[in-house]
Formats: sequence, structure tokens, C-alpha cells
Amino acid sequence: MSCEICGRNNCTRSFHSFEEQNEFDKNSDRVKERMREYLKYRIDRIKDVREIENMDYIPFNEVIRIIDDY
Repeated sequence: MSCEICGRNNCTRSFHSFEEQNEFDKNSDRVKERMREYLKYRIDRIKDVREIENMDYIPFNEVIRIIDDY
């Protein structure tokens, strides 16, 4: 398994300085949050929502398509 920070096979997160680790975490958290917001926005816009027993259901293939397109 490769290092999550630099991608090298012979490296691990602990080989990087605390500054590098913190910077990586800060940036990856922003990317994850942006991705989460975008996917929620797109899923909320799906028009083929069905209500069953007071719960909203959307087609699974629509969600997969949105994720693949992202």
C-alpha cells in the first residue's frame, strides 16, 4: 500500500514531518467536505424520488451515476 501523502510504495505517513501531515489533513478535509456538499446537492436535485412509508427513496442507479460523473 502506498503512502497517502506522497504516494510512494516504500513510504508511510509517519515518515513525513508533522507539518506535512497536518497540511495534508487540512487539505484533504477541505476536498472531502467539498465533495460531500456537491454530492448532496446533486442527489437532492434528482427528480425521480418516491415516497414510501413517509421515507424518500431514489433510484440507486441515479446515485451511482452522480458519483461516477463527479
